[in-house]
Amino acid sequence: MKKIILIVSIILLVSCSNSSNNTASNIDNNITNISVNVGIYVYDYPFGYMSNGHIGGFDYDLMNEISKISGLKMNFNPMKFEELMPALESHKIDVIIAGMTVTEERKEIVNFSDKYYTTSQAVIVDKSNTNINREEDLIGKNVGVIIGTVADSMISKIDGINIERFDTGSSIILALKVGKVDAALFDKTTCEHFAAYDDDIKIVSGIKYPDEDYAIAFRKEDTALLNTFNKALMEIMISGYYDELIKKHLSTN
Repeated sequence: MKKIILIVSIILLVSCSNSSNNTASNIDNNITNISVNVGIYVYDYPFGYMSNGHIGGFDYDLMNEISKISGLKMNFNPMKFEELMPALESHKIDVIIAGMTVTEERKEIVNFSDKYYTTSQAVIVDKSNTNINREEDLIGKNVGVIIGTVADSMISKIDGINIERFDTGSSIILALKVGKVDAALFDKTTCEHFAAYDDDIKIVSGIKYPDEDYAIAFRKEDTALLNTFNKALMEIMISGYYDELIKKHLSTN
């Protein structure tokens, strides 16, 4: 009986060991056939969105190409933006891709991959609006932002602006259309797509912000996973596939 118990214990130990070796939280420098839980923000067209129950967008296609190159298996977990960082810290997910801007504050908490896109912030308003032309014109106005984003952080530093926070970009656009907000602050690429496909809104050309980089976020300790992603990103840039993604998802022509 003792021998049987010992054998069963050994089998369970080996099984648990093999299982842990196939997760991104317990990896070595030779990563292959690892399951990676990806936190993805799907309310940021054209980077991430849901269509007929399926995830789409630039970020989604980029991650799938990284999967092909690296041999990693991506398990996608759609989340609200403000849920992503806590989920990464609590090991519910292993990486974040969400059109996330690299900031010094975030770098204190996570490691970032090499950049995969550069944009800036922009303000959009109703096309009939002639009162908002400069950043100071936002004072006293209701301005919509997505919770937890760089836009949220930026606008919070300006006294006198009434901030309306939302979970999704589409909710902000609806609020803009019905007059609940006077303006919205988004990443510029997102604004360009909203304006290109909606004749009722426009980008305020007189308000400009510095460029910022998008990157994929990792826990500080997951350096091997980070290095694997960076190698795949480099191959994507060199191969020409990156240009295909830009044309497919980010062109407004």
